[in-house]
Amino acid sequence: MKRIFFVFAVFLAISASAAQAINSNDLLKKVKSAEAGFSDFRADLVITEGNKQNIKGMGQRYDEILRLKKAVILYKKPDKIRYDGFAEGIRATLIQNGYVKLVLAAGVKYKRNEKNNPGKRQDSLDLGFISSRIWNDNYVTVLSQDRNGIAKLKIVPKHGPRDKRHDFAWINTNNLRVLKREEYRGNGELRIRTIYSDFSVLGKIAIGTTAKLYDPVGRFLGSVSYRNLQVNVGLKDSLFEV
Repeated sequence: MKRIFFVFAVFLAISASAAQAINSNDLLKKVKSAEAGFSDFRADLVITEGNKQNIKGMGQRYDEILRLKKAVILYKKPDKIRYDGFAEGIRATLIQNGYVKLVLAAGVKYKRNEKNNPGKRQDSLDLGFISSRIWNDNYVTVLSQDRNGIAKLKIVPKHGPRDKRHDFAWINTNNLRVLKREEYRGNGELRIRTIYSDFSVLGKIAIGTTAKLYDPVGRFLGSVSYRNLQVNVGLKDSLFEV
């Protein structure tokens, strides 16, 4: 009888632990710990563009990336991103350093501070992983967590219009894999859905090396996959000068 009660007590303890949801601060601590040994990465991009009409209106940062071909991405903590590739046969470079974005192509130079335009700049979720920088620029709330540790986050920009713009992201809190992201417009309508797969690691932080993008009704927009992913290569700050 004592053994039955003991087993039952252990079962209850495990069930309670599995049901206990992580809060935003605890998740942030876990992310900071996992990303501590990671500084930068480089990868070749394999980009599949979906229907051009479907892409139109999904947002400037998606239009810019999905039209690139033979691209290379560089990333350096905490908030430096660079793409080098070809768009419609023209060499193009896109650099985002903090809130400032620079686009260079033949006869084109676009530079702007996008601090108050969160829909026009990228963050680590666009690159397939969660970083502590997400908390710097957004209010992050854990809405729910299932028995498998999959947490649904609500992410609201700290800067920009005070409207209904927000994201939902589904994170496996056990291994910090970002599984899915939904982005909503200022009027509250779904803008784009991204599904992540083929995970690798950046130090101890998980990164989805394939991202498939869909519009609100499920039409395929395109995909971005990483090849030859190299971590902690010692990227120089000069590569991200704007």
